[in-house]
Amino acid sequence: MIFRSLHRFPAAALSVVVLAAALAACAPAPSDPGGSSTAPPAPSATSAAPGGAEENAAPDMEAALIEREEFFEAQQQPRDGSLLSAKTPEQQEFIAQQRAYLESQGATWAPETESLLLATTLDACETAILNNHRTDASIFATHVESSPLFAQVAQGDAAAEQGLASIMVFGMSFVCPADAEQWDAAYTEVYG
Repeated sequence: MIFRSLHRFPAAALSVVVLAAALAACAPAPSDPGGSSTAPPAPSATSAAPGGAEENAAPDMEAALIEREEFFEAQQQPRDGSLLSAKTPEQQEFIAQQRAYLESQGATWAPETESLLLATTLDACETAILNNHRTDASIFATHVESSPLFAQVAQGDAAAEQGLASIMVFGMSFVCPADAEQWDAAYTEVYG
């Protein structure tokens, strides 16, 4: 929610068109488009275990809002509308792998691309937090369908949407790894 608008990125228009074409080629396999393996996500103390009473419990919004603020502080990203750039070691590794992959697919890297991919990933992590770390295909689909970033980048192109979703889930494996497995399963359910 905090990072959802591209209107803040004045030079983004051309980069978005180039990126959308590259994203269409990125659609399969959200778990590792960079070709290198990462360790499986470590469980988090804040993650709700699948099944049981936790699954049907109403979200604790006060705790979720506190956790969201702590998450954003830890991410060290500006909230003033300026471009985002990788700050933490996890963000830097995600961006390094994604940049190498996209460039290998013929895309031209730009600061707007980095900002877009970080914003998309941070938005997904925020949605995971606000849903008390419980995600299913419905939450995933609603997140993608309601995201102005997805709408502006994909512009109705299903392959570009799927490609950006793939990168988003891949980014989560670095930025909020405890949520990545659920989002990967939801990605598979939504996109097949």
